[in-house]
Formats: sequence, C-alpha cells, structure tokens
Amino acid sequence: MVTIRKIYIFILSLFIFISYNSIHVSALYTTTPKKTVYLTFDDGPSVKITKDIIDILKANNIKGTFFVVGDYISIYPYLLEELENSNMSIMPHCNYHDYKALYKNEEAYFTDLNKCISNIKKVIGDKKMNFVRLPGGADNTYCEAETLKKIKSNLLSKNINYIDWTIDTGDSESYDISKDYLISRIRDEGCLYDVEVVLMHDLGGKNTTVEALQGIIDIYKEKGYEFKTLNDIEDQEIEYLKKINVLNK
Repeated sequence: MVTIRKIYIFILSLFIFISYNSIHVSALYTTTPKKTVYLTFDDGPSVKITKDIIDILKANNIKGTFFVVGDYISIYPYLLEELENSNMSIMPHCNYHDYKALYKNEEAYFTDLNKCISNIKKVIGDKKMNFVRLPGGADNTYCEAETLKKIKSNLLSKNINYIDWTIDTGDSESYDISKDYLISRIRDEGCLYDVEVVLMHDLGGKNTTVEALQGIIDIYKEKGYEFKTLNDIEDQEIEYLKKINVLNK
C-alpha cells in the first residue's frame, strides 16, 4: 500500500513539473516580438525643412536617420552640425542628385559617393557610415541593370549596406500632396513588419512632410514601435530586413 502511494505521489509530482515547464516554455514563445521603426529622410539637408524635422523629433524624444546630399552639405554645413549635435544618424545618399551622371557607370557612382562621404567628414569628422541609400532605390530603372548589379556588389565588398524602405510616404510624388495623404499611407500600408523603415524627404519645399510627421510618429507609437536610428541597429534587425528584401537585396 505504501509503495502504491509513493508511485502515485511520484506520478503526480512528475505531471505537475511537466505542466509547469510546458506553460513556461509556451509563454516564452508567445511573447509579443519587439517592434522597431526607423524614420529616414533623403535628399537634404535644407534650411527650413530639416530644422523643422529636427525640432519635431526632439519634441518626441526620438531620433531619425538622414541620407544626405553632399552638394547641400557644402552650402549648409551648419545643418549637418545640428544633425550631429542632435544625435541623429547621418549617412550618405549621393553628392549630386543627377541620375544620368550618377549612374553613367560604376566608376561615376563611386566617385560621387566618395565625394559625399568626404563632404560629410569635413564637417563632423571621421564617423562610421556603413549604410547608404541608392538614389531611386536598389531596384531603380535609372541605372542599367548590369551596372547596378556591379555597384551593389562593390558596396557589399566595402562592408557598406544599401537599404531601401518598407513603406514610402509618397512625399516625393509632388510638392502639393496633402499631409492627410502622407499619414494615410502609413495608416493603410505601414506597421506590417516587426522592423519598419519609413521613407521621407527633407529637401526644400517638403512642407507637408513636416506637417505630417507628428501624425506618422503617433501611429507608430500607438502600435508599440520603438524608434531607432541606423547607428543603433541590431544584428537580428539586419537579418530581418535582409529576409524581407529591404537590405542588400
């Protein structure tokens, strides 16, 4: 009788142990994944727009990533200094935004890119810049396919990542687009991925980008996203963006 009771207690204890660990393991795998958003701005800096964007980001205690044009840096070096002093991420876009000249051949592209990087370093020093955004994107039709393939391969050989976006606000389509349209693009087509990269522009005249920015930020806050810059990207986020064909595709 004592032996049967011992067996019963053992089986009951084993059942409780297995049940507890099953619940614990299940909880680990059902935890809501961390969600991250990178707000990115191309084609600046510009006098009013870039400054207004910095002010909005500061007011929300968040940072953005700015893919800058070297030619504008030469004209407005103080704007690059303000981006740097505000702890924004600064990455190269191009030196002179002329698709035909830029994508004439592989050599032309890297001559332009190196000028852009040089102009950045003249202002803020020798900073790590291991991301670039190709003008028109990594699948653009401004560049011949074979030339574009060589450019991308060469970038990777230099340990430079080329990054696109998960969602385009559409602010490059026209200077007359309403802020409501830009916000609706995020509401309807954004927040689909655990890691989001938002494309916006801060060149002169993009007033509706400034007007829409707070609404865009609010949407991502409501969805529980953490705001980061590419200076702080983590390895798992890099792999995730590769998997969804946003990075190095």
